[in-house]
Amino acid sequence: MTPFERILRDLLTEGHGARFRAAGDSMYPAIRDGELVDIVPCDASSLRRGDIVLAAMRRGLTLHRIVRISPDGIITRGDNATCDDGIITSANLLGREMNRSSGNNKWRSTAKSVKIIRFAAELLRRLRSVQLRFQR
Repeated sequence: MTPFERILRDLLTEGHGARFRAAGDSMYPAIRDGELVDIVPCDASSLRRGDIVLAAMRRGLTLHRIVRISPDGIITRGDNATCDDGIITSANLLGREMNRSSGNNKWRSTAKSVKIIRFAAELLRRLRSVQLRFQR
């Protein structure tokens, strides 16, 4: 566990929110590389499909969208990914994303763009699937 993860876990466990700069493009276009992301503590029972959660995974801290909730745990996937992540248990769930900013203090709510992003991500996945079938 990295020092950043340890501090973030402590803050969220104590009921505080946290803000950090996202790195990578797995959630593009919903979350762009370098955007500020606010994470708040959450109870796993309050989460719904489409929520973006921060979880501790083998590869490190990961901020991805919930695609399925099962009795075994939560299944996430990056908006810019074709494969689901492994099952996340409540022990590895750190928090839920609330807002993000590109750093120019113009905040935007995630709730406003979720439907469009879900539609675009699903369309992209279907197009990639069709493309793979024709390449074989």
